[in-house]
Amino acid sequence: MVKRALVFVLILFMVSPLILSLSAAQEETPKYDLIIVRNDDLIDYIVAWPYAKMLGVPILPVDPKELDPGTLAQLQSYAQSGWNHVLIIGDSQAVSNDVQDELLNIGFVVERIGGAVRTETAAKLALHFYPNGAETVVVASSSDYGSALAAARWAMNYNYPLLLTQEDALSDSTADAIKKLKPELVILMGAGMSKDVQTKIEALGYQTYWLKEDIEITVPKPKEEGTNWIMVIAAVLLSLAVAVPVSLYYAKKRWAANRVPIEVLTEKERIVVKAILDRGGVIKQEELPELTGYSRPTISRIIQELEKKQLVTREKVGKTFIVKLTKEIAIRE
Repeated sequence: MVKRALVFVLILFMVSPLILSLSAAQEETPKYDLIIVRNDDLIDYIVAWPYAKMLGVPILPVDPKELDPGTLAQLQSYAQSGWNHVLIIGDSQAVSNDVQDELLNIGFVVERIGGAVRTETAAKLALHFYPNGAETVVVASSSDYGSALAAARWAMNYNYPLLLTQEDALSDSTADAIKKLKPELVILMGAGMSKDVQTKIEALGYQTYWLKEDIEITVPKPKEEGTNWIMVIAAVLLSLAVAVPVSLYYAKKRWAANRVPIEVLTEKERIVVKAILDRGGVIKQEELPELTGYSRPTISRIIQELEKKQLVTREKVGKTFIVKLTKEIAIRE
């Protein structure tokens, strides 16, 4: 019996680390299914890299003001796959509340992490994903995209939080994040920061190591030459040759932008839109209940949703409204 007890204790001692590691892995289950950033500024996209890699999820850059119909359709498909928890990086000035509302309407659970400036956004992300601190932190200049890019790669490869700072001084939000993360080492990346940043971090009591501090970037200057009139004439002729096709292309592109796939609409919205289409795109709102079978309050709510999506306009005439489609609805046969 004593031998059996000893064997049992030995097995339990050997297996317990595995059980603890499995339970820890379960606790670290990714919380988000998708990260959304603005598509007109690379810095938020760069800052998102380490956390996208940590979670194993994609990053989707979007129009910061509103989601176009194509993106809406793709997001609906993504949500229907069961991935519906979205993280927006940036405040409402980076990615508007309209975009957030559109995501909520699709059915996403939306969380936003962002600050008034990019250094504050990076700090909030680092503290969010490393609530218990980190042994090493990577810091780069918020205005030197090359250094930030390298820092993101370093943070992604070694699972370190990424912070940004002003190039000439340690940002307050960055200093506060370093204090809360309590790293043993702060890695400074690239040549985009002044020595003052390193001095202030060390004054806080943290060890620093500067990677690629002495990088030199040389932009070649164009050679000054006399005017090559042959090339000028050739360029003018080429411009004339492509002007018409290019104009037609952009005209077609603008036309395509006004086409909305019916798949982005809900079932009730599709029925109402088809009823309006059957009347040539213009109808009295009071006629829609009879044509669709929906009550007047339901019709009113649906029309309001279509107005939010900028698909219809309403004009009050007498005691009713005239509803008019403003975009072409693409219906697949």
